[in-house]
Amino acid sequence: MSALPAVTVAVPVLNEALHIEACLDAIAAQTYSNIAEVLVIDGGSTDRTRELAVRLGATVLDNPRRIQAAALNVALLEAKGEVLVRVDGHCELAADYVERCVEALERTGAAVVGGAMTPTASGWKQRGIAAAMSSPLGAGPARFHVGGDPGWVDTVYLGAYRTDDARAVGGYAEDVGVNEDAEFAIRMARSAGVWFDPNIRSTYVPRDSFRALARQFYRYGRSRAATVRKHPRSLSPRQLVAPALVLGLTSRYRRPIALAYSVVVVAGALAASPREDTAPSGFAVALPIMHLCWGAGFLVETVRGCLPPRAR
Repeated sequence: MSALPAVTVAVPVLNEALHIEACLDAIAAQTYSNIAEVLVIDGGSTDRTRELAVRLGATVLDNPRRIQAAALNVALLEAKGEVLVRVDGHCELAADYVERCVEALERTGAAVVGGAMTPTASGWKQRGIAAAMSSPLGAGPARFHVGGDPGWVDTVYLGAYRTDDARAVGGYAEDVGVNEDAEFAIRMARSAGVWFDPNIRSTYVPRDSFRALARQFYRYGRSRAATVRKHPRSLSPRQLVAPALVLGLTSRYRRPIALAYSVVVVAGALAASPREDTAPSGFAVALPIMHLCWGAGFLVETVRGCLPPRAR
């Protein structure tokens, strides 16, 4: 790549009117001087998302399939930049985000680089959800969830990569639900690996209701199972814990398992409680929702994958 490669920033959206202005303002404030374009790929918003994006100078593209993987493939087809930086409509980038992404790509030679998910929340529910999602007990020990030192990882939050490399692997898979980032990272990593850099900083707004969290993690579980079906070697033992918990709670051993799990949840809530931004009660509710819904989704999709195509 040249000293200052052109960058395309791609933002898949669907009804993000509450957050899109802050997201695009943060992109406009980037220290990197060669952002060629900002593409907002809209999945059919019925609020003011498109209007606000146009007003703030973004190019708005249509995503008829609505899902994020399809939106990112639209962006890859249209992108003019040598590097594509993926951004979500409900997140805000640090001012040096793009600069650090490009620097990390050049310094490490990685196929994909990125940082951690840093939630910003208000209210006891959202603060509890945010704490659970950033806890090793919640979404697992991956560095993009809990932070850590720079290094090679399986996947990162959002991600930046060379546009031609992404096109060469066929872009994003549109048959793995909402696990498109992790599945994409598996294929990209075969050539040059995925690099985590804690200095690539951004914030995002997590779900603010337990019902929305349940739907989110049920989809996550199903999507992970779909990815495992495509890439069996990507399955790690820790990903079997939540499905095993669901099966255990439906077995004849459900009482001792429920008791032991309750102890884990309470201990996790107490451990998180010293943090000023944490609501222990919200954490204690969010954690089992995440585990049980993820595990149920994983089991449902695993069984579905074993059925003949017509029966699915």
